[in-house]
Amino acid sequence: MHSNEMLSISAFSKLSEVSRKTLIYYDRIGLFKPAYVADNGYRYYSHSQFETIGVIHIFKELGMSLEEIQQHLGERSPETTLQLLRKQEENLQLQIAKLTQAKQMIIQRAENIEQSMHLDTSQMHVIWQPETPLLLSRRIYSSKKEFPEELWEDFRVRLNKEHAPLGYPGGVIIPKADLLRKDGDMISHMYSYMTTEHHEQAYMPEGYYLVSYARADYGDTERFFPQIFDHIEKKQYVIKGDAYEDYMQDEIVLQHAEDYLVRVMVHIEEPNDKGDIA
Repeated sequence: MHSNEMLSISAFSKLSEVSRKTLIYYDRIGLFKPAYVADNGYRYYSHSQFETIGVIHIFKELGMSLEEIQQHLGERSPETTLQLLRKQEENLQLQIAKLTQAKQMIIQRAENIEQSMHLDTSQMHVIWQPETPLLLSRRIYSSKKEFPEELWEDFRVRLNKEHAPLGYPGGVIIPKADLLRKDGDMISHMYSYMTTEHHEQAYMPEGYYLVSYARADYGDTERFFPQIFDHIEKKQYVIKGDAYEDYMQDEIVLQHAEDYLVRVMVHIEEPNDKGDIA
């Protein structure tokens, strides 16, 4: 094919969105050579080469080194190409799972911050909470002040298996039995709001929840529970289930631990006074 039937390196660079410098480098290392080189040294490319440069670009985006790409192109066959594409498909699925969880983490943190900036944290109120998927840690029975290190490790492993990034927001569950004894210190699980793929799906039950807020560091929230129990008694609420404690503002948001904003949601029976429902 004559050079006037081909594309100059400048034209090929523009159409393929690969710089001239990169095309020259690819030629120099033998990764992607022009279809024709004129006597004056000018490089020319055929239209069919767009497919090859496109594949090189995709493989680079997927994290393959130039050496790996060059090795594949030098040994390519239907079998090796299929094997490589299936491997890259698996890698993409893993990346998508990680990005999905990272996106969910960002959304949750942003919603928590936005909501906490526009509410009266000094007031308790009742809300209707829809059933919400959770990732749970293994069951324990421990004081918040004596939080076991192995529980952190267990939950970290579970988050990692779900491809959730470090820093994924979570909380702790206070069992109903302890709430009925007016004890807000003991916990049964760690949790994160999450749809799971690799663990049994748990749920925060739908229903009415008494919501309370406090400024406190991690593990220093049981001192606020007497106020919650007094409010429940005053309003004649009936505790139906567990309480869910999480932080709407934490070390990601605030510099001082004593200013962290904790939210406690106690599962209660439907209030007699519908005016209590926010």
